[in-house]
Amino acid sequence: MAWYAELKRRKWDCIIGIDMIRLYRQKLYDDWYNSLTNEQKQRLEEYRKEKAEKRKRDGEIALARLGMMFNAMNEVTHGGMYDYIETARLVNKISLHPSKFW
Repeated sequence: MAWYAELKRRKWDCIIGIDMIRLYRQKLYDDWYNSLTNEQKQRLEEYRKEKAEKRKRDGEIALARLGMMFNAMNEVTHGGMYDYIETARLVNKISLHPSKFW
């Protein structure tokens, strides 16, 4: 642990092109993972799958909500949402502080 603390203190992230901090963390993780029983490893994999599914589902919901918001804005502006976006892009080109999003 003292070796790891000293590396972090001096910010020696790479020694001869090898990221020693990442290598040490991977070793610690491997030691911990190897100490688990088969049942615990199985529960960990199930937890990771559930977390990945939740992340995917949340992303799909966010995209659906974004689409609904765009459709609502397009309806409110009587189909002028595309004109608004084009105007915003043109204004962004001539502004002093252009946005990265247009």
